[in-house]
Amino acid sequence: MSIVLSETEQSAEPVGWEAELERAFTILLAGRTAEAGARYGVYHASETLDEFLFPNDWTTPEVLVDPAPRPLPDTDGPYPFSPWTWRFDLPGSLFRFDPDLVDRTGAWGPDGHKGAGPFGAGFTAELRTLATVDEDGGLLLPGAELGPLLARHGVDLSGDGAEKLNTWLTVLLRVATDGTLHDAMRAATFTERGPAHLVSPADLRHTRTAAADPWEQRLAALTHPGLRDHLRMLSLTGRDSRSEGGHYYGTAHWPWSDLLDATGCALVAGWGFGESQAGTAVVRLPAA
Repeated sequence: MSIVLSETEQSAEPVGWEAELERAFTILLAGRTAEAGARYGVYHASETLDEFLFPNDWTTPEVLVDPAPRPLPDTDGPYPFSPWTWRFDLPGSLFRFDPDLVDRTGAWGPDGHKGAGPFGAGFTAELRTLATVDEDGGLLLPGAELGPLLARHGVDLSGDGAEKLNTWLTVLLRVATDGTLHDAMRAATFTERGPAHLVSPADLRHTRTAAADPWEQRLAALTHPGLRDHLRMLSLTGRDSRSEGGHYYGTAHWPWSDLLDATGCALVAGWGFGESQAGTAVVRLPAA
């Protein structure tokens, strides 16, 4: 993506940029500020990612427990608001086991089309003791606990046999941030790399001239033109964001909120991409 900075953007000093980000986040959060002592994070979910998740080489026990933030392979190629520009916290990422997969029912039952379940009784029993159960009966486990569980039971998610788990074992990827609300918002709004990496309307295939109500009017208060346009493209109507850009839910809705609720997270701000096939959320993390 070719980026040409305007004179205003070129003259923006780091201090001015950070101040403008603060103004932008105050607008998006409707004046809400960080709670004293709270820690914040960012999660990214994608149905497309889940559909082709396995096999891969970053779901091994060693990688899942490694605290070092890491990039993940970009299988989509560059595009505006690509999550593959982030670095991820795999120990903090959440993995969900579908209840049919664990219970060996439905597609995984004796008459189901998926065949024999891939996990032994010992693995399943320990999974049940470690995992959090969501409202649909799915079992949720962070990478930091899933990695040792896989190792103890010799389960390999990096081999070809893991392919049949796609869409049955899914992931909410945790973006690596420093725990502050400001850094979480920088990541979720794709502004963490600075003003040289903003998305303009010209970067989208279809012309988008305005954000959805009420964000067009509210974002007009920003003085940095590049940042204003960038956030407008993350605040499109649901219809306009079906193929590109994003739709800002605020706290009203996020398709994976039930999973966050089950783990004690509280939604702070959510975005949707496509026809809700993907989304990013800033959350208040549960107390350690």
